[in-house]
Amino acid sequence: DADEVVSKELKKEILSPTRSFSAYYIPRKNYFLGRWLRKTGQYPDPVIRFFKKGKARLPCKSVHEQMEVDGKIGRLKGHLLHYPYPSFSEYLVKSNRYTSLTAQELIDKKQKPSFWGFCLACFKAQKAFWVRFLRCKGFLDGFPGFVFSFYSGLHHITAYVKFWEKSRCSNSV
Repeated sequence: DADEVVSKELKKEILSPTRSFSAYYIPRKNYFLGRWLRKTGQYPDPVIRFFKKGKARLPCKSVHEQMEVDGKIGRLKGHLLHYPYPSFSEYLVKSNRYTSLTAQELIDKKQKPSFWGFCLACFKAQKAFWVRFLRCKGFLDGFPGFVFSFYSGLHHITAYVKFWEKSRCSNSV
């Protein structure tokens, strides 16, 4: 990705001649609100970014899809440095785009908006917050961990409201 940088340790590891796997998971560090998130479900955030030609592909299903690999997958130790949100404003722009995609996925699944569907979205929002903040120890990341946890939950509510709006608007035309 354009917002990822190879660390010196990872570069050295990639350039070493030994390759016995089709692809490799790389631990990724995520930068948010001026610091690296060490918890909050954001580290080590393993992603496949290094693979033998012809052995991996992106299925083109969603924004945060995972590689499909033919063969065994190894793990590298060096870090990929991820700078997805240079500012909170940029985070909100991307969040707006992702919640619109989630709303469209609900429409594509032919779901119908309902009060109970919204209640379920609210439940998912609370669960997402508490999982990131408590189970994934987001509280150890301080204020950035709280904000990331909070907005991770808010994703579900925002996407459902957009889904509701799109469904209602398309039905009234």
